Amino acid sequence: MKSIICGAGAVGQSIAEKLSNEGFEVTVVDESKEQLKKISDNLDVKTVIGPSSHPSILSLAGAKDCDILIAVTKSDENNMISCQIGYSLFKIPTKIARIRQQDYLKGEWMSLYNKENLPIDAIISPENEVAKAIFRRLHAPGAIDMVELANNKLKLVGLKCEDQCPILNTSIRELSKKFQNTLSNILLVIRNEEKFVVNSKTTLKKNDIVYFVVDNDDFIEVMKAFGHEETEAQKIVIIGGGNIGYSLAKKIDEEDKNITTHLIESDKKRAEFLASNLESVSITNGDALENEILDEVNISEAGNFIAVTNDDEVNILSSLLAKRAGAQSCMTLINNSSYGSLLNNIGIDITIDPKLVTISKILEKVRSGRIMNDYTIADGFGEVIEAEILPNSAFTNKKLSEMNLSKNIRVGAILRDKKIIIPNSETIFKENDDVVFFSETTSVKKLEKLLSIRQQYS
Repeated sequence: MKSIICGAGAVGQSIAEKLSNEGFEVTVVDESKEQLKKISDNLDVKTVIGPSSHPSILSLAGAKDCDILIAVTKSDENNMISCQIGYSLFKIPTKIARIRQQDYLKGEWMSLYNKENLPIDAIISPENEVAKAIFRRLHAPGAIDMVELANNKLKLVGLKCEDQCPILNTSIRELSKKFQNTLSNILLVIRNEEKFVVNSKTTLKKNDIVYFVVDNDDFIEVMKAFGHEETEAQKIVIIGGGNIGYSLAKKIDEEDKNITTHLIESDKKRAEFLASNLESVSITNGDALENEILDEVNISEAGNFIAVTNDDEVNILSSLLAKRAGAQSCMTLINNSSYGSLLNNIGIDITIDPKLVTISKILEKVRSGRIMNDYTIADGFGEVIEAEILPNSAFTNKKLSEMNLSKNIRVGAILRDKKIIIPNSETIFKENDDVVFFSETTSVKKLEKLLSIRQQYS
């Protein structure tokens, strides 16, 4: 399959690496010679220098034979025009654009994006997706990550096994016996620098980060089993009133009236905008690195402190100050991925990488078959993929034991007839099953082929 990626920034590079490793024929277009050289030195991809909004540049990149165009340049307008030209002149079947400007994303304008106007098949808004991700975590206290799957009947949860975890030094086999009536399944363990798919002999250790799926009805019980009995925060302090902070505060304002929300914004004009557009949120104009400002919002009473400014250093330092002042938990936005592994050791509870969130949403649109969700975890080590079992896929009417899946692919759960099933070796996959898998990145292409359908069903 042939793809063109417009934009050689961090997201463009990561998507190029992912698709190239999975056998896609990838061409990256950018105006920066330095960025393109960096990519061509490290990846087996083609590069074309120039603006992707120019027809001649897209033609040079192979647009006539292209299957997917992914526009992730710094300019929303350039991304939209690239998709328009890709469709109007070259009939590229799938066009994906990253759009950040909130005005383009308002509900009343969404009818703009169709074949007759702006032919974009999927719009990715990193800021909105990050705000949604944070909001989800607010409703999973104790978790460092959480995603709703299977029509909101199943949760993917990431958490840390701390001192009070009662199931430390217990194997997966023993846990299955002990909690046989609980619909939950552990997928992945991160232990120091090691990451691995679990098997029946895997034993949980202190400080392990564990990812598992769990039926919504069993969520609280399973969290208790891991020693997490935290309650949802009643007071939240947000630092930064940009697109992410505003989207998050607005979501809380509209959907969760039980939470008291304070937002600190350093820019006076932006603070005035926030105050006039957020009905129940208290806005403070000031510097979050000043103790007086943190005292003003009574930071010691905050259940969650959420730092989402555009400055990584401000996010990190304000989070540390908030923790020292008594905030129970901190979520910290980090654009520089190299910081991530360092911060958990200095008191930062949860880090959020907008690049990983964006990549997950793009991959979700790129995958073949009927992929409902694709979520990248463990710093890109693997993906949680939710997919429908199609009539003539390799899974249909086969037992799990007959599939001979690679050891780095694990089947987490199945939604069938509105009920969650935790599979075992004798479980038979049925047509229309909604299945949640975890796959290490190296095996995603194998899994995708198994899930794929013949041309007559596409």
